Amino acid sequence: MVIGTPWKDRIRRGKDALQSLWSQGIVGRNLLLEHSRMMDAFIQDVFAACKLPAAREMAMVALGGYGRRELFPFSDIDILLLYSPEEEKDLEGVAERLFYPLWDAGLEVGHGVRTIDDCMESAARDFFFQVAMLDARFLCGKKALFDELAEAFSRRFIQGNRKGFVIQVLDHRRERHRRFGSHVYLLEPNIKESRGGLRDLQSMLWISKVLFGLQGLEAMEDAGLLSREERTGLEAAWDALVQLRNRLHFISGRKNDRLYFEYQEELSRPGPGSSASRSGTVPAFMQQVHEHLNTIAIASDLFFEHIDEVLHLSPRGEDRPLEDGIEIIGGKIQLTRPEILNRRPYYLMKVFQHAAREGLPIHYRTRRLVRANLHLVDGRTRTSIRMSRSFLDIFNAPANPLPVLEAMLDTGLLAAYIPEFKRVKSLVQHDVYHTYTVDRHLLQTVSELFLLKQEEKAVFRTLKRPCILFLAGLLHDIGKGDGHGHARRGSDMVEGIAKRLGLGREEVETLSFLVARHLFLVDTAMRRDLEDEALIIKCAREIMDLERLDMLYLLSIADAKATGPTVWNDWKAALLLELYLKIAHLIERSDLVDPDRMQAVSWMKDQVKRLLGAGAQGLVDIMPEDYLLSFTPEAISRHLELRKRLEKEPIVLVPQDRRHYWSLLLVARDRPGLLARVFGVLALHDLEVLAAQIFTLKDGTAVDVLEVRPAVGRGYDEQDWDAVHKDMGLALGDRLALSYRLASKLRPIGQVSLQSSGQPEAEVVLDNDCSDFYTVIEIYAENRRGLLYDITKTLSDFGVDIFRAKIGTRADQVVDVFYVLDRWGQKLTEPQLQRELKNALRYAASCPVGKA
Repeated sequence: MVIGTPWKDRIRRGKDALQSLWSQGIVGRNLLLEHSRMMDAFIQDVFAACKLPAAREMAMVALGGYGRRELFPFSDIDILLLYSPEEEKDLEGVAERLFYPLWDAGLEVGHGVRTIDDCMESAARDFFFQVAMLDARFLCGKKALFDELAEAFSRRFIQGNRKGFVIQVLDHRRERHRRFGSHVYLLEPNIKESRGGLRDLQSMLWISKVLFGLQGLEAMEDAGLLSREERTGLEAAWDALVQLRNRLHFISGRKNDRLYFEYQEELSRPGPGSSASRSGTVPAFMQQVHEHLNTIAIASDLFFEHIDEVLHLSPRGEDRPLEDGIEIIGGKIQLTRPEILNRRPYYLMKVFQHAAREGLPIHYRTRRLVRANLHLVDGRTRTSIRMSRSFLDIFNAPANPLPVLEAMLDTGLLAAYIPEFKRVKSLVQHDVYHTYTVDRHLLQTVSELFLLKQEEKAVFRTLKRPCILFLAGLLHDIGKGDGHGHARRGSDMVEGIAKRLGLGREEVETLSFLVARHLFLVDTAMRRDLEDEALIIKCAREIMDLERLDMLYLLSIADAKATGPTVWNDWKAALLLELYLKIAHLIERSDLVDPDRMQAVSWMKDQVKRLLGAGAQGLVDIMPEDYLLSFTPEAISRHLELRKRLEKEPIVLVPQDRRHYWSLLLVARDRPGLLARVFGVLALHDLEVLAAQIFTLKDGTAVDVLEVRPAVGRGYDEQDWDAVHKDMGLALGDRLALSYRLASKLRPIGQVSLQSSGQPEAEVVLDNDCSDFYTVIEIYAENRRGLLYDITKTLSDFGVDIFRAKIGTRADQVVDVFYVLDRWGQKLTEPQLQRELKNALRYAASCPVGKA
């Protein structure tokens, strides 16, 4: 290099060269080496350009990832300027000449200026600096000074302190997993810090270096710390994650280690030399990523358990035999006679059965034995009664079976025993609601079912064979490996699985039913009118059996809880419980016929008359039957009192805090577009509608009960109800420009067309069969505020009257369900009207707000 060339230009050319190497297919650890070589040469030239004599008595040292020659595109350049105390008077001038060119070149430099004593003090206080020093590498300057530092560091922090170092690594590993993810099954994993990430691999290498003086994976294999299979798997996973992290940095344009959804689609496309991204689809690409994370997670778990045992870090548990060849040793389940597996392959499952019964972990050497003997699980083993008994007994154990199932998943025994499980292994569900991959979600569902044994004791107590319910939890999404329609496909698959397990005919049918209908209760509760008695009768006729209903109810709760923290809430719990109790009541009656509706209506009329007194007959005559059956006599009496205020007010609004949601009672004179205007005002005030009961009395009085929640973090008392009431009055009096106000509030600047909105086209379904009295319209769309206003305004434009509304979610969509009739009180049966209405609703739901 010619001195005087601008440092910034030098770095720019170096970055261009890295990009060129990337495009040529040098994408893994070789790219890191090239980047490190480029930076070494740059820093060495900067050092050489410094003509101050004191610089020759100092040393430039690379730390951390740079010290390991693992320099990613946007990694910090961690450098230490090491000096002797006698050179301190010239230190500022040297530091300026060395660091300013690096900063001027635009590098992210993590720099330190220290003496050897300073380094020792910093390492004693800061464990992260300690591990950074572990990878320290001499760059230029006075080599003897660096050697003195390395000797002092080894003497103080390595020699005689190896056990303490390991304990700190393990403590930081646990904390890191707590912060970034203790599972490899997260849908947006941090490929550096999450479990199974690059940091876990690096922790293995650090400890091998400190404890045994080993450098690299090959040396660990030679020493017996890794098997050949583990070493080759780790090499492949390491290189794949390095490629991925390189590409993630390039795509993000910054230092970023988390696989956010927004990057996954681009990363899934074929990239330079990236074997992990050749599949071209997000689920297949992420499945490969999770397999690599899992490889590192399993190997590192086994490695650290071995270290724990060698150093006696954990207290030793009890020792006692369990049966021939299986013992508890040191508080862990061990297979003490590996040769027994050839004669009794079912012992592979017995190990896990005992782990579940005793609530103890399986020793790492036994887990390795299981992985090494999976070839023994063949067609004959899968139909072995002994194997089946051990497997099913896991679900009857007193402890939560999740740790045992996780060990079965990690060792590969679960997929070997149930080959259908391979289709969902590490399979990603690409939406914002699911927290885990499919396989981990299934295990979590079993865990949630176990917890429900306490929360739903009364229901669980009725089950004759709970293990069928746990099996349903483990297998309910087994059909997801082949695309849409997973419930029905999974039902067919579990029939074969159940028969291999030796279940009886009735148990096979029950398991198949639970898998086929595991979404039935939640979908019905969230999307159907639970006051529709005919619907409840249809549900009861479909289920027929009270134990099946109990299992389906418990499975529905566990499935939702296992999906993610935002999916299950008190609102859904209340709806599901209401549906469950209504179906259970009908099944217990055994006749499954309509109750005496006329008797109920007559009783309600008598109660209302008693409360209203004189003149009550005329008021009772204006009440539709479904209105009478939907409220208490006291509530109806109150509605009629509020109705009197309509002589002076356009609308009466009565909010009420229901803790987990807010209930709004609205009384107004019915008019075209009433509900659209109401929904528009609610959206204007950041209120999301959960459900709506809509009634129109025969005198034209609308009585609507809406259940809402705030779209922003706001308490009930913080909501300006007077402003909501006032705006509703203005909207009904045609004095509020709702479309304009909503567009101004909610639409992003510059979003003026459907194409620019980024909204996928909505799906609209018209169903005239599921309800005896109404046409049911289901709309699946991306959620946004103002959506209900656009939809209901469109329905109003077509003269369609809304009688019920259910608002729910399915995956990352909102599901709006409306029970409607045309202006003549008839179902929407005309084909041309159906086509026009579906097109209009599809456009309204897909459009930017205010453009419908």
